[in-house]
Amino acid sequence: MRISSYPFEYARRAATILGTEIETSITVRQHGLTVRAGSSSDAAARCDQAESLADSGPCIDAMDQLAVRAVPDIAAEAGWQEWCEQAVREGFVSALAVPAYVDPHVSVALNLYSRAADPWTPELLTAADGYAQLVASTVRLHLSLSELEDAAAGFYRNMSDSMVVERAVGAIMQANGCTADQARRILGSASRHRNVTRREVAETILRALVVTEDAPKDREGHGA
Repeated sequence: MRISSYPFEYARRAATILGTEIETSITVRQHGLTVRAGSSSDAAARCDQAESLADSGPCIDAMDQLAVRAVPDIAAEAGWQEWCEQAVREGFVSALAVPAYVDPHVSVALNLYSRAADPWTPELLTAADGYAQLVASTVRLHLSLSELEDAAAGFYRNMSDSMVVERAVGAIMQANGCTADQARRILGSASRHRNVTRREVAETILRALVVTEDAPKDREGHGA
C-alpha cells in the first residue's frame, strides 16, 4: 500500500506558485476525520500533523464551515493550542487556511504558512482560493476513478471489514505520523460522530489517498 503522490505534488507546486516565502500543506476531511495529504516542507507537515491529531486548528474550522480562516499572528492566537505551539516551534508567524468543497462528506483545505507577518493580500487570497478549488477537483476525480475501479474489480468489496479498516489505519499512520492506536481512535471517533460505519470511513480514506494499482492476491492463489 502506498499513499498517492498527487497531494504532495500539489502542495509543492502551490508553494512555488503562491510565493517562495510560503510553505504549504493540503489536508482532507472526510466523515469528520482529518488527514494530512501532502506538504511542501517538513515544518508545514508537522503543523498539520499536530492539528490532525488534536482535531483542532484553523484548517479544520475552515473545512467544517467552508470559510477562509486567517491567522495573522499565530503567537497571539488564543485557541488551537497544539497547532499554535507546533507552528511557533517551527518559526511560523502567520497562517491561512483556504477550504474547498469536494462532496457532501469530503472537503479539502490548502494551508499556507509564512515566517513573515500577515502577508495575505487580496491577490494572494484569490490565487489560493483558485488553487484550493483545483485541489478539490482533483480529489473529486480521484474518488470517482477509485470508485469505478472498485466497481470493476471489487477491490475493497471483496475485503473483510477488518482488513479494510486495518489498511485505513496504515494510511492514517503514514499521513498523520501517528501510532496505530492513535489512528484507530481517530477512525473510530469519525465513525461515531458522523454515525457511519468504520468501514465506510475507511473506504473513503483509502479511495482518496491510497494508490491501489496492485490488486490483492485472489483467494485461489493467482495474482491480479
